[in-house]
Amino acid sequence: MKAEQRKNEGHQSSRGSSADGLKSLRKAIRVLECFSLQEPRLPLSEIARRAELPLSTAHRILATLRGAGIVEQEGDRDLYRLGLKLFELGGMVLANLELHREALPFIEELSRESGETVHLGVFDGSRVVSIEKMDSPRGLASQVTIGKGAPAYCTAVGKALLAFQPEAAVDHVCRLGLKRYTPQTIADPKGLRKEIERIRTSGYAVDDREHQPDVRCVAAPIRNYTGNVIASMSVSGPATRIPKEQIPAFAARVREVAAKLSARLGYKGRQ
Repeated sequence: MKAEQRKNEGHQSSRGSSADGLKSLRKAIRVLECFSLQEPRLPLSEIARRAELPLSTAHRILATLRGAGIVEQEGDRDLYRLGLKLFELGGMVLANLELHREALPFIEELSRESGETVHLGVFDGSRVVSIEKMDSPRGLASQVTIGKGAPAYCTAVGKALLAFQPEAAVDHVCRLGLKRYTPQTIADPKGLRKEIERIRTSGYAVDDREHQPDVRCVAAPIRNYTGNVIASMSVSGPATRIPKEQIPAFAARVREVAAKLSARLGYKGRQ
């Protein structure tokens, strides 16, 4: 009886903590919404008034946001402004919007020519996130959906990104653990690093039934005007429709389309 009571109290405590966290988040958003182009700098008292918060609460929220670089305080003055971290995050959003807009014609081209599912993905630090997907008219039960993360180490669209990240990113992925999804998954760091070297040399990545049984995928990196790999594009389909002997042909076409998109984004090629 006591154990059950403690269990219920624990659940209530957990629910209470979640509710408190959401309330704090809503308050922080209200604080950020106080700023505008017309009034980019505000004193604490005005922020508290606009956000309808006690001075102490507004001050505590501003201190947390300042620690994260989201809000900045002008020296010792009682004036606050939005921080560079928001500019950085906003720049990422704008970059992805531009990438998405420029990539659509190439995704459609690759989808039309291959008849298979095409993905456009970006790297989020340890996983690959699909930001666009065009399904095959012939059907494919892909587990990768737009906006959702997938393992970078066992998907072609992920490996094409991971291979061109700093070594620290590869180390981070390995430290998080390499879960085995199928018997073909590369689940040891040494094997993954060998695969990454192959991708860097060949310029394309292959997922040979490593993430989903009986699904093959071929991907190539996409570069921006600086030469940095910012995304990858892939073609995936049932292994019966992408047999091993046809992987080089699929890879050549994916690389060609990825190179065209890279050029559209300003990449001039290796100098």
